[in-house]
This record gives sequence, structure tokens and C-alpha cells, in this order.
Amino acid sequence: MPPGQSVALYGRPGSDAIDVLDVVAGLRRPSAGRVVVDGLAVESLRGPELDRYRRERGLISTRFPLLPSLSVTDNLMAALPPRRADATGRRRAASLLEFAGAAQAGPVRARTLSAEQQWRIMIARALMPVPRLVLAEDPASGLEPASATKILDLLQQAHSRSGFTLLLATGRASTASHCQRLIGLEGGTVAEDELIPDDDGWTIGRIHRIG
Repeated sequence: MPPGQSVALYGRPGSDAIDVLDVVAGLRRPSAGRVVVDGLAVESLRGPELDRYRRERGLISTRFPLLPSLSVTDNLMAALPPRRADATGRRRAASLLEFAGAAQAGPVRARTLSAEQQWRIMIARALMPVPRLVLAEDPASGLEPASATKILDLLQQAHSRSGFTLLLATGRASTASHCQRLIGLEGGTVAEDELIPDDDGWTIGRIHRIG
């Protein structure tokens, strides 16, 4: 796919999309075929090479939550290799927290955050290594609708600002409509692949048709 797109991996059930996301993230191996990201055959990576690959992608998932006993800033710093956890890293962490709408949360323990705040911090954490690819799960399943919309808007703002490629796994058509492209999954295969026009009428019709 062209770099810099926002792409919805849409599957019913949503676990199909998450399975694909995990393969791209290097968290599991495909049962067949190859996965190539930035010229790297992900399924063949092992040991330090696989660790480096994972560290250089942004992953946003409640399956990998914030460390509750650490401060918000230290959670962001933990996303960096030790050699980059310096004053420059802390300035980047502060800048990302401000962007995420959590500028005052730096010294706060992660365990005290609301669900929406945790998603904001997870987005900031994913952006710490300046990733070319961000892999995200749909926030809608764990948030109130208004909060989920705010998080999706923040994710799109980050995408527009930084220009990374975004893969967003979802089982909801309303979430998929936030992206520029939709890849529909069915039975482990690609059932459709289309660009999403920036048009509310298309979005509403699409939700009615596949949602």
C-alpha cells in the first residue's frame, strides 16, 4: 500500500482484523504467505531483529496497557531504547502529551487515569519512536461513544500531522469510515479493498450496507 495512508482493516467479527494486525506487528506468524514491511520479511525476523522491528512501530492496544505504577511520562519513556531515554526524549514526551491533550498528566500515576485519558496516553506512547507505521485497535469497544469519537479524531490528527501509515483494526463500519481506505476481511481473506470518499452520504450508506 502507498505510505502515509490511513487504512481500516474491517472484519466481522473484529477479531479477524486484529489477527491481521498482530501478524503485521510481528506478534504472531502467518499460517501461510509473507508479510513485508519497509522491505523486511516480518515472519522471518527473530531475536534482536524482531525486537527492533516491534520497537520501531507504534502499537495502540488495550492488550498492552500502560504500566500502572509508573508515571505517565515514564510510560512514554519506556517506549524508547535506553540510549534514547535522555533529556531529548523527555522533551518529546512532553510535546506529545501536550498534543494528546494531557499536558498536565506527566507526573501522574497511570493507574489514576480515566479510560479516555489512558487512550490518549497510549497514542502518545505509540508516537514516541517516530514510527513510519502505527497499528491501532478500535477504541470504541471500551469507551463511551463520545470518548471514542474524540480518540479517533486524535488519532486522525496525529496521522495528518506526522504522515505515518495507519492500520486501524475494527469490526465497526462507523470506525472504518474515519479512514481513507477500507480493506474488508472475510474468512481470513481480503473480500474488498476500496478508497473511502470524503463524503458523508457515502459514509452513511456504507454503514447501512455493511454495518
